[in-house]
Amino acid sequence: MKKSQYLIFAIFVGIQSFLLQLVDQVIGTHLVSGGHSGFVFIAFQGWALYFLLGSSVKGAVKGFCGYVLGILFAVIMIGMSAVLPDLKLLTVPLVALIVVPFMMYFEFAPWCISNVAVFFVGAGAFFGVNSYVEGIKMWQSAGIVLLYCILGLLSGWTSIVFRKWLEGKIFSVSVPDSGQIPGKKGIDA
Repeated sequence: MKKSQYLIFAIFVGIQSFLLQLVDQVIGTHLVSGGHSGFVFIAFQGWALYFLLGSSVKGAVKGFCGYVLGILFAVIMIGMSAVLPDLKLLTVPLVALIVVPFMMYFEFAPWCISNVAVFFVGAGAFFGVNSYVEGIKMWQSAGIVLLYCILGLLSGWTSIVFRKWLEGKIFSVSVPDSGQIPGKKGIDA
């Protein structure tokens, strides 16, 4: 694809980013009492994960499942921190020392729950929302993270579908008139 043709794709991705920001400002303020937006960072994480996990629906399923497990492990860590004796500075590090090795063994789990790196992304998003939105409940944090994860994964999928469609339009194969070898339109010679 030539740089001038790539501009169409770049503008499309810009429109997607614009829409994600707009959706966050419209719905984000209705997801928690008192209103709040600024959750769109999770959608951008999900969008990036779509590409990092192979730009496929299978990768998106793996990404979503990883977010779910990341949230689950984050909730376990929060719960363990609450029941352990108050070790002050060492409470959370000790919980991490207990939970993370167990979590690492998911590398040997079935394909949809075996990407431990995505667990960390999901847990990080959950901890982030849970920390900066005052008075939020854990189920609200989980719902917000998963909703925005889906928005991001769908954005990644849409980017790929649009790009393939665009490349098909630009590089469509011409039908030869007289015994010529078919060529592709728009390819730089």
